Amino acid sequence: MLFAGATGFAQQCTVNWNDVHQRIEGFGASSAWRSSWTAAQADMFFSTNTGIGLSLLRNHINYGPNPLSTTTLTTSENSIIGMALARGAKVWSAPWTPATGFKGTNANGAISPSGGTFRGSGGNPTNLAYASQLANYVVNLKKLYGSNVVYALSVQNEPDFNTTSYESCAWTAQQIHDFVTNLSTALTAAGVGSTRIVIPESETWSGHSLYTTTMNDPATASVVGIIANHNYDGCPPSGTPSSPGSYGKSYWETEVAKLTCAGAYDGSITDGLFWASKINTYLTSVGVNAWHYWWLIASGSDNEGLTDQSGNPAKRMYVLGQWSRFVRPNYFRIGTTISGGALTSAFKDPVSQNFAIVAINTTAADIAETFVLTNFTVPGSVTPWVTSATLSLAQQASVPVNGTSFVYVLPAQSVVTLTGIGTTNLAPVLVTPSDQSIDAGMTLTVTNTATDPGGPGVQLTFSLLQAPVGAALDSSSGVFTWRAPVSTADSTNEVMVEVTDNGTPNLSVTNGFQVVVNPIAPASLSSISLNGGQVSLVVNGPAGPDYSLLSSTNLFDWDALFTTNSPTLPFTVIDNPAEAARFYRLRLGP
Repeated sequence: MLFAGATGFAQQCTVNWNDVHQRIEGFGASSAWRSSWTAAQADMFFSTNTGIGLSLLRNHINYGPNPLSTTTLTTSENSIIGMALARGAKVWSAPWTPATGFKGTNANGAISPSGGTFRGSGGNPTNLAYASQLANYVVNLKKLYGSNVVYALSVQNEPDFNTTSYESCAWTAQQIHDFVTNLSTALTAAGVGSTRIVIPESETWSGHSLYTTTMNDPATASVVGIIANHNYDGCPPSGTPSSPGSYGKSYWETEVAKLTCAGAYDGSITDGLFWASKINTYLTSVGVNAWHYWWLIASGSDNEGLTDQSGNPAKRMYVLGQWSRFVRPNYFRIGTTISGGALTSAFKDPVSQNFAIVAINTTAADIAETFVLTNFTVPGSVTPWVTSATLSLAQQASVPVNGTSFVYVLPAQSVVTLTGIGTTNLAPVLVTPSDQSIDAGMTLTVTNTATDPGGPGVQLTFSLLQAPVGAALDSSSGVFTWRAPVSTADSTNEVMVEVTDNGTPNLSVTNGFQVVVNPIAPASLSSISLNGGQVSLVVNGPAGPDYSLLSSTNLFDWDALFTTNSPTLPFTVIDNPAEAARFYRLRLGP
């Protein structure tokens, strides 16, 4: 059925808080070869209040002149870097080419910044010198900004594409393998070992061959922090991307755009929806931790930038902002299950409980989407933000949430981000122990096991609501202990345990079990013998209870001669009576 007011059709999206996937490290683009911005441009790209909130900036490293080993590499983007850092972004750097002294000839037989091949191998002087140059570049920026601002460092931009009119250099898979250990050693020696090494930044996402040699060697794989590739797989980019593999590293898509071959500048919502689908695929199907467009500001009249060459935003910029402004670093993607035409992805911050659901409606009709929230609730409302042909990352009226579901009409040809604060304070789950049986005098230990759907960090407290006298329950571990008194033999005892979480509000659950104390067999003084004035008594009976031997001369007044706790049976007691006549009896306890 249709939601009232909708002009399209009804669909459903289920969002599962506990279906946790990759950690998000950010969204970004490059300022390569630019030297300055205005504050307004910096806000447009990196502010989470007025802009699209990019959290990653990829900058270009200038290649150095000779002499090679003493050159400090620089970048022309220092002003831009400072603005991005001031707005909370992380900066990472990529070289388009080493200095010409590190390279062989290009296709024209010349040694040039354009084309050519890297000459490094193993631990040869070229590798060592270039690794030192790159490490010193990181140190130089650290001195400039007062801290290590280079979050990650790429070995080479597009090492598989060097037939260019701009800076480029070809590397083999073996050269990348050999170089990463030299680079890691140089970074550590320079005091900037926290900088993450990025490989291989191939031209295409399918460029797996350039990193597998490194990643299949444990010695070199251990120093790599990020596996990254570009996405120039066709023009415009097409095909279904594959996962990079199971190497336990971050996976970044680090450059993509519609190049000149894809036509003239197009800032429309149609182009924006093309990129929305791409971002969604890379996040949900590939599982990348970061996604980048190519340039922030285009250099020509094509689609290489998020804006045109004058800095006017394209819809693709706002579409990217539907993720980057609200899905912040250290969010985690959580699972969505959809029926119908909308594409969705969802993300949560496990610390603040903030979440964002991004829905893409590429159809020509509105979609009345019912969002069903699993394993979390929203006590208030969600806020929609919309990019469409007429809206650009525009906040809309809040939508009330009915506990675990709400409905929102996704406008035709739009991207919608729904933001809110969830609560995962679901009631704990307490596993009911099986009923127990025990002999009198024995000690029973039962562990009550509880979990909380809210996940790690939730504290649970156990307490006894009902139990036999003398029973105890550890409030932290849930361990129940009780030594059954002899007086409870042949009885059934109820135990009721409650576990409570520390959420807001506190939620609790109770479960119970029974403890049956078996009938007790009688104890006996099985034999009495005299030996030189000593009385020897052999005691036997059920295991478990304490045994006390009492004596009397008149059958009315009894004195305890001996008490032992849960003895090994039978056992012998020796008495030296002073009286000629003495009576004995046994008492079991507790």
